[in-house]
Amino acid sequence: MVRFSCEASGTSGRMVLVVAGEVDLAAADRLSEALDRGLVPDGVLAVDLSAVTFIDSMGLRTLIKAAQKADEVDARLRLAAVPAAVTRVLELAGVSGLFNVLESIERALED
Repeated sequence: MVRFSCEASGTSGRMVLVVAGEVDLAAADRLSEALDRGLVPDGVLAVDLSAVTFIDSMGLRTLIKAAQKADEVDARLRLAAVPAAVTRVLELAGVSGLFNVLESIERALED
């Protein structure tokens, strides 16, 4: 099982970030850095969460801060293929409305 990984691909302005494993305190800084690199003015950052097995409050906080930064720099942050367990955490925290959630990475990259 993958503890945590995040791999970016694409170009500045249209990037995919594939996140896998446990998004927790130990992973928060690495995820935050990857999200910051992908959030550029007028850009699209599609975050594939399909392989995320767990998310805690720090992981959630990192995603919320990324959503705020996206608003600040006029970027589009899209979450794709979000597992039911992650969706449940977003709903329980009352923050699901902060995110544009799409069923696939392909849909997340559409204009």
